[in-house]
Amino acid sequence: MISYSLIGLSLVVLGWLIQLIKMKKDLKINPYFVGLYSLGILILVYDGFSSGLNNLAIANLISLIISAIVLVKILKK
Repeated sequence: MISYSLIGLSLVVLGWLIQLIKMKKDLKINPYFVGLYSLGILILVYDGFSSGLNNLAIANLISLIISAIVLVKILKK
């Protein structure tokens, strides 16, 4: 069985790979990167709270909030 942590981290890594590939053409932050990163972190937040790792879940939640703000600012352009 694949854990939520593995799924979440896989999405974060995929987001970073997309950003890295897109940086060869443009140094701007790619909205797909931020979206996949946010989705991955959301899964990690869920996994943290459901596993009783509240401190880790809260740290991931802070990261999620910041990445969501960045995504909104990118999409508003």
